[in-house]
Amino acid sequence: MTLESEPERRPVAGRRSGWVLPLILLLAGVGLLLAALNAAGGDFSPQGPRLAPVLVTGGWVVIAGIYLLRFRRESEEAEEKDETISWRTPLGVVGCLVGFALALEYAGFVISAFLFVIAVSRVLGSRGLVRDVIVALVLPLAVYFAFTRLLDIFLPAGVFPL
Repeated sequence: MTLESEPERRPVAGRRSGWVLPLILLLAGVGLLLAALNAAGGDFSPQGPRLAPVLVTGGWVVIAGIYLLRFRRESEEAEEKDETISWRTPLGVVGCLVGFALALEYAGFVISAFLFVIAVSRVLGSRGLVRDVIVALVLPLAVYFAFTRLLDIFLPAGVFPL
């Protein structure tokens, strides 16, 4: 009687090291949220500039937590299916964020955000170029006008001042 051995299982690529990026994002978000709360000093009135950083960093923490949980679930599913996990998408998004940060000072918010939205949509797999361009036009302009006209918060105008 011969016993068949169980097929050798490949380790899921990036399974253990894949936790690093979501964990760094979560820890950085918590640190920035604590700094924003400390800077606000209890003044969270909508008229002042202290509420926006708290809301943004709070959202960052929530999204990073969801990303960490989703990565865990997807890595477990990939392990069951004996698949590998690609680092291309998260690294592409990080590259787009770095490019946005570098371009922001020189090109301004609207142009940098326009390019960022299109680049990130491509990295995340969108193939609707017309839709991406429309969103990339409307979203940055809406954010720019909301911050500069309604909240009186400065955003870099760059080469295309509005």
